[in-house]
Amino acid sequence: MFEKYFQEQSKWLQDALKARLDKKGITPPSEKDLKLFKEFYDFIKDHIPLGFSLAMGKVRNRTHVLNKNLDLIVYKKWCKNFLNLTGGYVLTDQIYSFFSIERELTTESLLKHVEITNTVKTMYAMDYNLPEEKIIPLYSILFAYNSRVPLLSHKLSMVHASEEKSIPINCEVDLICVLDQGIIVKDWEQATFKIIETNEDTLMWFYILFIEFLDRENELKLDLRSYIKEEKQYVEK
Repeated sequence: MFEKYFQEQSKWLQDALKARLDKKGITPPSEKDLKLFKEFYDFIKDHIPLGFSLAMGKVRNRTHVLNKNLDLIVYKKWCKNFLNLTGGYVLTDQIYSFFSIERELTTESLLKHVEITNTVKTMYAMDYNLPEEKIIPLYSILFAYNSRVPLLSHKLSMVHASEEKSIPINCEVDLICVLDQGIIVKDWEQATFKIIETNEDTLMWFYILFIEFLDRENELKLDLRSYIKEEKQYVEK
């Protein structure tokens, strides 16, 4: 039921990015222009459950302000003027998920997201005095259109960064998605990361995992996995 739809959506996202890059001209992947990802923002906006809002930019907790803007924030606001009340900041205890979006996933962009994830989750943990073994309910996602670096190398880079910087396990990245290649997902039971080569089904599995986390209160009463027509065996590493 879902496979063909998400394969078509994945192609639409790739084609839209290529068209925007052709129109804009060649620029280094390190020069991020979020306007290039308009179709991805539209995709998320059109596919998240009702009641959630999207934002880009500023985040704070009760005492600290994040000194970097986030590419995409999925959160709940309690009133229409939420951002006016908060001075334009999304409060960490209202965030459900936050993203970094990349044309090409490089080791540098990966490590930047690792750092941002550690900072944002730490800000949330500070407000509630959470211990390191307590899961922090902010879903950190890095979404990329392409990667010339193998997923295994990205996994090892994250593991090394966590060890080198002594990042608590509950402040690590939750999901990395590289379109048409695969995902790296946090494995809480094994306290490590798992690579799944989902290939043309990558967008579908990204969406299923994303929605499962957003619906952590089980309000939707929906099991998206049961609607997958064909069970496939993917390579895991």
